[in-house]
Amino acid sequence: MTDQDICTSSTAAKLLGVTPRTVQLWADSGIIPSWKTPGGHRRYNLRDVQLLAEEVQKELALPTKAEAQRPLRIQVIEDEQSLQRLYARAIGSWQLPIELRQSLDGYRGLLELGRFEPDLLVLDLNLPNIDGFEVIEAIQSQGMLDQLQLLVVTALDVQPVQARIDAIVPGVEVLPKPIPFDRIQQAAEQLLEKN
Repeated sequence: MTDQDICTSSTAAKLLGVTPRTVQLWADSGIIPSWKTPGGHRRYNLRDVQLLAEEVQKELALPTKAEAQRPLRIQVIEDEQSLQRLYARAIGSWQLPIELRQSLDGYRGLLELGRFEPDLLVLDLNLPNIDGFEVIEAIQSQGMLDQLQLLVVTALDVQPVQARIDAIVPGVEVLPKPIPFDRIQQAAEQLLEKN
């Protein structure tokens, strides 16, 4: 491998159309292979970055240009398609300026998270590929929880789930299924008021 086959986080970010921080998040989550130099700088195989860029372009639609008053961005990571349809219908009925993105698994959810940069993330825990706990660890390790509100919606027993999440990052709200749309709507309205 030559120097031309290797790239930095900044170069990878430009090729992928995301921030260097997002590239690091993906590396920490195993989405893109990387290694560190003796000086602690992260490096990537250029071909791996190019392949991921192709996959990202196929998987994700580019976000629309921000308007003066952009809509609230909500991302839902939920593996059941019937529940995704339910989320889309319920959120669409609120008559709020919302842009909704949905992902079927943690892997695609992290990819979309880096590109979409949601204001509110609604996360299921039992996900294929990368589960919800790993998603929380990944976004917490990159400081992204400062930039979004996270609501966890789960069919699991809430108390042990809350304790496990509190060990990763305290203060994340864990909600039981069936999906509490009233609480999600309340969170969306509060975020819209802040903007």
